[in-house]
Amino acid sequence: MFVYPIWWGSIPAILKGFFDRIFLPGFAFKFKKDALMVDGLLKQRTAHLIATMDTPPWYYRLVYRMPGHNQMKRTILEFCGIKPVEITSFGPVKNSKASTREKWMARAYQFGLNGSDR
Repeated sequence: MFVYPIWWGSIPAILKGFFDRIFLPGFAFKFKKDALMVDGLLKQRTAHLIATMDTPPWYYRLVYRMPGHNQMKRTILEFCGIKPVEITSFGPVKNSKASTREKWMARAYQFGLNGSDR
């Protein structure tokens, strides 16, 4: 499970740096000889992403087309063989009511206990 904010439409640089330093060839993927694609080495693993944002999730999906979600899901985790990748978005955080944030926190807590959104 990864919990992070969406900043400028994407993941924070420090999270990107984590993947750059940890998800290395030989650990997360391996190059195939004379091929364009790689073999993901983290198969049999799943992920749940919880992203907070100030943009309404529906707007982030329809207008921006979820660049941060796509980066995490497709170009990092699935690239390395991690599937399925489930995504939960909480927002907009700015100007949200305390009661709404408490519901989000309770839901995130349940994800941690249950291991999924289902």
